Amino acid sequence: MGLDDVVVALEHVEQLLEDGEMGPAQDSLSWQRATDDADIQLGKACAMLGTCRQLRKGTNNYISIVELSFNAIERSLQFYLVEMTSAKSSDYRTHDDVFDDIEARNVFSERTVAGRIDAFRSEHRSRFYYDIDRPGRDFAHGMHDLAEEVHRYMVEFADAQSRCNCED
Repeated sequence: MGLDDVVVALEHVEQLLEDGEMGPAQDSLSWQRATDDADIQLGKACAMLGTCRQLRKGTNNYISIVELSFNAIERSLQFYLVEMTSAKSSDYRTHDDVFDDIEARNVFSERTVAGRIDAFRSEHRSRFYYDIDRPGRDFAHGMHDLAEEVHRYMVEFADAQSRCNCED
């Protein structure tokens, strides 16, 4: 194992992208067949939450649960914005853009919810990412629960229950 192995692996994935050779798609991910921008974001959120559910049942990989939960929250919020406004996913270049737009639109009737989630994300996500703080089981499960509730709220608010594949 050395630098040559890294270069070979990098060249391999670059060539796969260049050739358009992604291999067979995971059948269970309906969003991969979606062409609608909102459905793509919704499907990504559903997939991340599904992975959190699996991790919760069979591992103590708490950092993955936390990271996927943060991502699922953001994808759920972005789904709502694209679904219910004239926004496109490409309008959101940073994490802050999504949270700022959600807060500006007062999507949560409790005005502080979006800001509190964003502040929490801003302060703590990088602390976990850079291993300053280490999430334990209770925190990881709490983050997953928060992600599930945000997702459920966004789907219901957008009246998109029939398009959400979390129960599949």
